[in-house]
Amino acid sequence: MNAPWRKFLAGLVIALSIPATTALAQTDAPETEMQAPQAEVRGQYQDWIVRCQPAPEDAFGAGELCEMYQSVSESENGQTVFEVVIGYPQGAESPIALFNLPLGMRLPPGVQMQVDDNEPVRFAIQICLTSGCRGDIALDDSLVSQMRAGAEATLTIADPQGRGIELPLSLSGFSAALDEVEASRP
Repeated sequence: MNAPWRKFLAGLVIALSIPATTALAQTDAPETEMQAPQAEVRGQYQDWIVRCQPAPEDAFGAGELCEMYQSVSESENGQTVFEVVIGYPQGAESPIALFNLPLGMRLPPGVQMQVDDNEPVRFAIQICLTSGCRGDIALDDSLVSQMRAGAEATLTIADPQGRGIELPLSLSGFSAALDEVEASRP
């Protein structure tokens, strides 16, 4: 894995640790060296939020990094079930999706993602932390096309007994949000 890719993934991991509501909150506190820059919400496209923050100094000339974000919550209690952040690593031609999934899932099966009635794709879980289990997938041209044309993606994870649990991901606003993220690339 090359250095720009690792830096981008590290940025996405940090971004997933910042709730979307944090990005919406404005503070008057001066920024110090110890504070991470706040992500600024650039737009909301139906179920997707586009947010940007200044790029690290060693980000090969990028002024800012933008990503699209969606949080999926239970309808009964509003508790977040999972989050997804999609962005572009420096110099990459295709976006990567980073998922923060619930704890307590069975890891060996990984995750299956299916867009509408298309063929499902599988990807692995890389790490579990106190905030959830994280996995990522590169979105090749075919998968991006499916997501742009689709209505919903379904993530399937396994519970501790190995039973499949389906998690819906709305694709409403996906194309417009991805267009905004692509337009912000250096």
